[in-house]
Order: sequence, then C-alpha cells, then structure tokens
Amino acid sequence: MLARSRQMLTDARSLLEGAGRLHPLRTRLLHLSEREMATVGWLWRGTKHPSVRRAAMLISWLGNGVAYLLVAGILLAGTDGKVQLVALSGTGILICHLIYPWLKLACGRPRPFELRADLVSPLATLDRHSFPSGHVMTLTAAMVPFVVAAPAFLPFALLLWLAMAWSRIACAHHYPSDVLAGGALGLVVSGGLTSSIIG
Repeated sequence: MLARSRQMLTDARSLLEGAGRLHPLRTRLLHLSEREMATVGWLWRGTKHPSVRRAAMLISWLGNGVAYLLVAGILLAGTDGKVQLVALSGTGILICHLIYPWLKLACGRPRPFELRADLVSPLATLDRHSFPSGHVMTLTAAMVPFVVAAPAFLPFALLLWLAMAWSRIACAHHYPSDVLAGGALGLVVSGGLTSSIIG
C-alpha cells in the first residue's frame, strides 16, 4: 500500500512537470504535502470508528454554507444589535470567496486522498484543489467580527475552529498548512474589514 501511495505521488509530480505547470510555489507545496502526509494519515486513521467518522463528516458538511445562513437568520431575528456584526461577517466571507478560488487555481495542490491510495475520502469535495482550505477560511472570516465585538467568545470560537480544521484533515481533504492558510486568509480579510469599522 505504501509503495502504491509513493507511486501515486511520483505520478502526480510527473504529470504536473510534464504539463509544464509546476512553478516554484507548486513545487514547494508538493514537497510540503509529502512532509505533512503522515499527520493527515494519523488523523484519518483516527476516524476508523464510525461515530468519529460521522462527526468529521457532519462538521465538514456544516461548513458547506447552510449553517452560516441559519445562524445569521437566528441572530438577525433575535436582536437588531447584531445586524452590523452579521453584515461584517457576510462581507468578509464574500471578499474571501472572491480571492480564494484564484489562489486554489494558482497553487494547484492535489488533495491528500488523491496522492495516497489508502486515504479514502468519506465526502465529495466542493472543488478540485486543496490549498487553502475554504471551509476554515469561511469559518474564520465569519467569527472574527463576533470575537472583536465580544472577546469572551474567543474560547468557543477557537473550539469551533479546531473542530473544523480537524474534520477537514481527518476527511483527507486538506493538509495542516491548508487549514492554517485558510485561517490566515479569513483572519486578514475579515480582521482588516472589522477593525476599519469597529476598531
């Protein structure tokens, strides 16, 4: 199985090199993928138990977008004091989603389950490439205005962030550097927007 995984990684590298599309950033990401694969494999093996696998799948599925609309609706229905925060959150998400598809295309990083035969993804992906994580980026961008407005929310926000990061790696959709990059993008965009309005 390990030999087959290495062959798939070699084939992926050859395919990219042969197509003439492997520029320095892609080369670095491919080498980083090899180094991070052990972490991905370890977290993926942790989902062997059906209940853990279902939890990873549910968290990832909630990050597809429906949960954000429901939470926004609940917040807006509850009090008008949250309108500005919901608007900032939504704007941050929108700006991030205008940027990150171009990053994904530029980086062209294959997902972990595409490079290792033993990593079977329990979920379909929303797009082709791995870097950065759109799920983690979106969650980060959504939470930043609320953390800025109510710092006591930070521990809960961190737990949500870690749960999403874990689920994306455990489903073999992302590497640790993908979730860190997604979080950084969401933080920079939504943080900058929020500080210019609230700060």
